[in-house]
Amino acid sequence: MCCVKLTLLSALLLMLGSSCASAISSIDPDWSGEGRCQHISIPQCKDIGYNMTRMPNLMGHDDQKEAAIKLQEFATLIQYGCHSHLKFFLCSLFAPMCTEQVSNPIPACRAMCEQVKLKCSPVLEQFQIPWPKSLDCSRLPTKNDPNNLCMEAPNNGSDEPPKVSHTQPPDFRPQRPLGGQELPLKDSSGRPPCTKSGKFHFVEKSESCAPKCYPKVDVYWSQGDKQFSLVWMAIWSILCFVSSAFTVLTFLIDPQRFKYPERPIIFLSMSYCVYSVGYLIRLFVGADRIACDRDNGVQYIIQEGLESTGCTIVFLILQEVGP
Repeated sequence: MCCVKLTLLSALLLMLGSSCASAISSIDPDWSGEGRCQHISIPQCKDIGYNMTRMPNLMGHDDQKEAAIKLQEFATLIQYGCHSHLKFFLCSLFAPMCTEQVSNPIPACRAMCEQVKLKCSPVLEQFQIPWPKSLDCSRLPTKNDPNNLCMEAPNNGSDEPPKVSHTQPPDFRPQRPLGGQELPLKDSSGRPPCTKSGKFHFVEKSESCAPKCYPKVDVYWSQGDKQFSLVWMAIWSILCFVSSAFTVLTFLIDPQRFKYPERPIIFLSMSYCVYSVGYLIRLFVGADRIACDRDNGVQYIIQEGLESTGCTIVFLILQEVGP
C-alpha cells in the first residue's frame, strides 16, 4: 500500500527476521541427524558444490520441502547480494552436507558465518532487524577438524557481491542518501544525492530517497509486471463490483425475499461492492494521482503520512471494508 513506509525489501526482511527467530533460537553443532543421506531437492541449493544432505537439518526442519519454504524467506537478501557466500552459508544450515562416513550433518565453519554477518547485518540493521538468532555464529564449529567437521568458504577469489545483471529485478530503494564521507557531492539544488539518482528522488521532509513516479522508471517491478497487475486487478475488481452490485440491487428491489440466514450474504455483497471501489478509483483516476506526490517538480511515490487525500481514502476503504 502506498501509505505504508516499508518498501518491498523491508517487508520481506521483517518476515524473514520474525519467522526465523521463532523457528529455532540456536544451532546445535553436536546435533546428530537420524535420517540417511538424500539428494538435495531444494532449488536454491542445487548448485553449491555438494548434492547430498540429511534431514532433519540444523534448523529443525523435518523435510526438504519445509526447509525450502523457510529458505525462500531469505531470497530477497540473497538477491540483494550483500555477500557472495551468503547462499552457500544458508544452504549449509538448511541443507547441510551429508556423507555416509559421518553421522553428523556438516555445516559451515564459524569464519564463514562471521564474514557473511559482517557484510549482511548492516543491511538488516537499516530496517531495524537484528541478526537472526537462528544464525548465531558462536554455535558453529571454529575450524574443520576430524572431531568437528565443518565447511570452509568456497575459494571463489572474492568476497564482494556479484555484479547485478540486467535480467535481475529492479534495484531496491535506498534507505537514505549516502553520507558526506562516502559521497560529499550534492546535486544542483544542494541536496544530498541518492545512490540511484535516475530512479530515486531525495525528499527533504522525510529525509529519505523515494522512488520516482514515472511510467518508464522501474524500481519495484518491471514494466511487464506492472502492466500485468494493472490488467489483472482491473478485470477482477470490475467483475467483483458487477456481481456484488447485482446482488445488492436484487435485494433492494424486493427486501422481503431475503430473510435469515440468507440476509448476511447481502451484507457481504455490500462490503465487496465497496471494497472493489477502492481498486476502481485507482483504475479510473490513475495511479499517479493516488500514490504520487510532487517535490520541486519531481513526482515521487508517497512513503508515509497524509500527503495524498486519494491515497488515504483508498487505504481506508481497503483496510476497513476489506475481508
